[in-house]
Amino acid sequence: MTFRFSPRPNRAAEIGWRPWSEKAFQEAQVADKPVLLAISAVWCHWCHVMDETSYSDPEVIRLINERYVPIRVDNDERPDVNRRYNMGGWPTTAFLTPDGEIVHGGTYVPPDAMRSYLGQVADLWSTQRSDLAQRLAELREKENDARASNPGDLTFQIVDQVGSLVRGQYDPQFGGFGREPKFPQPRLLRFLLDEHRRFGYPEIATMLHRTLTLMAGSGMYDHIEGGFFRYATTRGWEMPHYEKMLEDNAELLAIYSEAHRTFPTAGYDRVVRDVIRWMDTVLWQPEKKLWSGSQDADEHYYLLDSKEERAKHDAPFVDRTVYTGWNALAASAYWAAWRAIGDDTVEARAHEAMGSIARALWDTQTKSLRHFDAGDGAKVVDLLGDVAADLTASLDAYETGLHPGALGGATRMALTLRDRLEDRDAGGFFDAPEKPGEPGRLSRRERPIEDNALAAEGLLRLAALSGEDEWRELALRALRGFVGEYRQWGQFAASYANAVARALAEPLLVTVVGPADDVLASTLWRRVRATIDPASSLHRLEPERDAETLARLGFPSDRVAAYVCIGTVCSAPIADEASLGRALDEASRRHTHPD
Repeated sequence: MTFRFSPRPNRAAEIGWRPWSEKAFQEAQVADKPVLLAISAVWCHWCHVMDETSYSDPEVIRLINERYVPIRVDNDERPDVNRRYNMGGWPTTAFLTPDGEIVHGGTYVPPDAMRSYLGQVADLWSTQRSDLAQRLAELREKENDARASNPGDLTFQIVDQVGSLVRGQYDPQFGGFGREPKFPQPRLLRFLLDEHRRFGYPEIATMLHRTLTLMAGSGMYDHIEGGFFRYATTRGWEMPHYEKMLEDNAELLAIYSEAHRTFPTAGYDRVVRDVIRWMDTVLWQPEKKLWSGSQDADEHYYLLDSKEERAKHDAPFVDRTVYTGWNALAASAYWAAWRAIGDDTVEARAHEAMGSIARALWDTQTKSLRHFDAGDGAKVVDLLGDVAADLTASLDAYETGLHPGALGGATRMALTLRDRLEDRDAGGFFDAPEKPGEPGRLSRRERPIEDNALAAEGLLRLAALSGEDEWRELALRALRGFVGEYRQWGQFAASYANAVARALAEPLLVTVVGPADDVLASTLWRRVRATIDPASSLHRLEPERDAETLARLGFPSDRVAAYVCIGTVCSAPIADEASLGRALDEASRRHTHPD
């Protein structure tokens, strides 16, 4: 396996790193040595600093090679390992027992402290292992108790409690939530945007405008090349960490696109076009028809204040690894942008990307979804975040009206959720399939709330479009499985609350029937695609192509019309744009807050 180190001079490669594997932990057990786990990322500035300092220190190198089994993990390639071992950021420096329990750890550790820790932990393991084993067993038991699921009923109180938490953390001066450091938190922003769409609360509109405007107008945003940096170290969105991530920019592109559709005079379309410019120019790989994972942090480069000055320097490194989930998020964002600004080249790019995922990252033999396209990518499959994002993007593709086959792709992802990831005891989905013999904490299956929320929302949409109640029941079981624990996730429960709100709302299904080239059908469909109802699903059905779906829905194939269905009650055929608009406006009034 090839490890990736800082691009600047360093000696980190002199450490005998092993990849994460059962073999590495077996080696530690046989040699009776503790494990040093280093979790890094190619975009991470302080990971590079640690390579250049602590991991280049001769005594640190000697101590690690003599007294430890060192394992190095790339965060982006192994989010499942990172979820269980991250010690508060990157780099993560974790000292483990040979069976993978955490003894001690932190983030960046300077050379003097690293030399001290290496000696202390190794001595502790050799002289006090029985006491240590007992203490770790007690901690493990407490963790298991804390993770025990407590399912319950879904109520709007969940949505309100998370909403109150979010409002309490809002920064009225600079926007955003909390003080510093400031992260953009796109899933929290989407919850607020959908709350505004449901109920029209003016204070939420104020929170959204202040946050979105100041983020895009601050040092968090690259005003020369486009794109958002990962986070800001100050309350006012300045002094950012300069890495640019596909995941962050995809989710923020979707937020600004949806914000433009909701507030069309606020100017958010400028940000939409500018983020796309950066993603197309820097991350898009024409030969793969997919986006790269990230662009490295380079403070000197990004502090140059003109395009001409930057052109004199090498641009920051781009990690050309293709990550499935992030690309699916990007495709969804491009479709959101297409709905917002109407640029057909943006729609075409999203379609290209999803086609490439299906060809290059879906394993037709094992019927599994690879996490990334290089090295050990074939071994890391069916991660919940990837499957949920692919499900969502497939539904977004279908609702363009241009790609009817995408509903089959969505069903394929739903089957993966049900058959390989579902927690059949407590509800919800595990972050990865069960793999007997997984070392360390990977043997304990986790249920991340944000990925579960994305999966549940996708299943609710699929149920509405397919008419298959199985998917709705699967989504409801997942959401109920977090009722007893969502509070402990804090503001990370925002996407869960949003999915609960959708589950509690009467689903809105809007269908337009007519030939592809029919002028009236196109006019009706254009009006339908403009809806911003947060619990809507859309069909564009052509009589010859979609006869089976039309028969299931009971709509005549020989009449060009739209149908607005709330729950199981459908409107009469609607054949003019004004009447359709009134019917959609009336449907939006079903979102009434339960007092």
